[in-house]
Amino acid sequence: MLLAVTGVLWAWGVDRVDDIGKVIGVVAALLGLPPLVVTAFRLRWGTSAPGGVSLAEAVDLLAEATRRQWEAESRVRRLNDPYPLPVAWNAAGPDVTEDWRLLRTFAEQAPGGPSNDRCHWVDGSEGLSGSGKDIEDVFLQRIPTRRLVVLGEPGSGKTMLLIRLLLALLRPDYRESGGPAPFLFALASFDPTRQDLRTWMTQQLVQEHPELRAPVEGIGTGSGPRDGSVARALVESGRVIPLFDGLDEVPRAFRTHVLQAVNEAFSSHEPLVLSSRTTEYGQTRVPAWDAPAVRLNGVAGIVLQPLGVEEVIKYLARDAGDGHGASTGRWSRVANVLRDDPHSPLAKVLSTPLGLFLARTIYNPRLGESTGAVPHPDDLLFIDRSSQNTVEAHLFRVFVPAAYRPHPFHPCPWSLRQAERYLTFLARHLQSKLAGRPHLAWWQISASFRNRHLILAPGVAGLLISLLAGLLLGWPALGGGVLVVALLCASTVVGTLFSPVYEYSGPNTRIGWLPNPFVAVGAVCGLAAGLALGLPFGLRNAVTTGLAAALVGGLAGGLSANVPTTSAVDSPRDLLAADRRAFIGLWSTGALTAGPVFGYGTRPWLGALCGLAFGTLLATGGALWWRYSVARLLLAARGRLPWRLMHFLNDAHVHRGVLRRVGTVYQFRHLTLQRYLAHPEHPSGERAAGAQRSP
Repeated sequence: MLLAVTGVLWAWGVDRVDDIGKVIGVVAALLGLPPLVVTAFRLRWGTSAPGGVSLAEAVDLLAEATRRQWEAESRVRRLNDPYPLPVAWNAAGPDVTEDWRLLRTFAEQAPGGPSNDRCHWVDGSEGLSGSGKDIEDVFLQRIPTRRLVVLGEPGSGKTMLLIRLLLALLRPDYRESGGPAPFLFALASFDPTRQDLRTWMTQQLVQEHPELRAPVEGIGTGSGPRDGSVARALVESGRVIPLFDGLDEVPRAFRTHVLQAVNEAFSSHEPLVLSSRTTEYGQTRVPAWDAPAVRLNGVAGIVLQPLGVEEVIKYLARDAGDGHGASTGRWSRVANVLRDDPHSPLAKVLSTPLGLFLARTIYNPRLGESTGAVPHPDDLLFIDRSSQNTVEAHLFRVFVPAAYRPHPFHPCPWSLRQAERYLTFLARHLQSKLAGRPHLAWWQISASFRNRHLILAPGVAGLLISLLAGLLLGWPALGGGVLVVALLCASTVVGTLFSPVYEYSGPNTRIGWLPNPFVAVGAVCGLAAGLALGLPFGLRNAVTTGLAAALVGGLAGGLSANVPTTSAVDSPRDLLAADRRAFIGLWSTGALTAGPVFGYGTRPWLGALCGLAFGTLLATGGALWWRYSVARLLLAARGRLPWRLMHFLNDAHVHRGVLRRVGTVYQFRHLTLQRYLAHPEHPSGERAAGAQRSP
């Protein structure tokens, strides 16, 4: 609008700088004040801000997005190919399960009565045993309180069982419109000493589904963890059924605090599920030091059982082609060894879903792949089989080469050596820079560098370009280039103060205007800058420029890329594109508004510099794309990451099975794989994960 007004003024023959500055200031005021007044009245009377949604609509949107995500992830993980593994379980002992009479009492005394039919309750914990699809009936009907602890050995299928339960709870025959939606939370990223559980849950929801930053209808929006966002309201209103996965992945010193945090955040009648390794859960409940035992209130427990030898043999043979053609007898020698000693370390590793996944990926051909190009299962008979750790270490060591062997339909743009180097760096980045957390988010790649390195890198590049321009065009070009580079670097330094990358921060989806204290701050700063720059050109120009700059600064103070949208962002690539658009939009808006205001009140060249600086300040303060881009280029130049990082991550997820996708972030297929790649000598990762977060 300012550019259009300027063109009209020039067409009318208004050529005096001060006159143009006055008219621009008046027009800017007329354009900027009505939106400010309308927004203020909306907030005053409690009307929802643009994009506001009701909680019933929001939870339905979340349920649909979660269902699509985990159905797609199940296909990528091949959880139902060739058929779902019949994981079985038995009831946990009395040290885990609450006294059954208390469970019935908790459920009967819940507000509104029990959430399920009493006639389906079992008489004791021994009635919880089952397998496969029985998990739905166990959680929904047999347990009075609908609170369950799932225990099992490493790789026994705890996460797989939680995914099956989540998808079952999202089916229309179980879930009514507007009813609570299940959500899988990875506990490895929770630090109970730094935040409360509900705040962390809110941050996880927003990180995986940025559209949940949208304001709740009738509340408006805010900027903190206790604001009126959809995510916070869903958690506080009990419309999210938490499935907490991986208590054992939390550093040992914090596990007891996690159990206590769950007890404090959820009453004994609110449904939830928690999974953990059996030994680690026992150590958490009974601490080694002189402290009282901690028990989750109102829970029943089950313990996953290893798969039988015959089931393992049948599954591997069926996945190899059911004994037809060249695959006939492929697993026969291994099958004989397993039958001869069903309690051997090899049999124990292959009796878990994780071991089966690794074995099928390494030794079974994919569709269209020749058996001659795939390692033979008999290799398992010539490795060190003295312990489960040595067998697992072998499988992890050959898994990545197997995942990146030539694919018949999806050729890999990277060599095996490159892929191993990139994956190792990403695993070490998560372990060392992000304290062992599982979320591999593109906007946290910049955590590998300090802010000054991210700013100095493009600054040095700009100076080299300025030097080249000076040699070709003359020394004035060098001086101008140095001035521009210094100005942009200074603006970026200030912008980084408004967009620090915390471990729970996230990128932005679109630009909007929200009233907040920065409106007044921006107006005051704009007034001061306008007066300072306009005084050398006369008092009238100073006043005109100051008022116009104050208006622009105030409007820019409310301009934000943190305004969410209720339209879902489906993938990390979508979120990256949205944040990039926000960066470009903020920069363009800042440059095109500040440039004319300062330029026509002072000098055109000074206005251009102010526009560049102001646009850079807004863009670097409101979007994270620039951090990611600079960090990616630096790491790619060092050979630690590929130039096309998002393409590499998507390929590792969809075609190689090394990564899994959770919302808008990636994770390694299994946390043990992440820890093995980061520290092959300590694949359990306990030291690496706990070192950064010890109390």
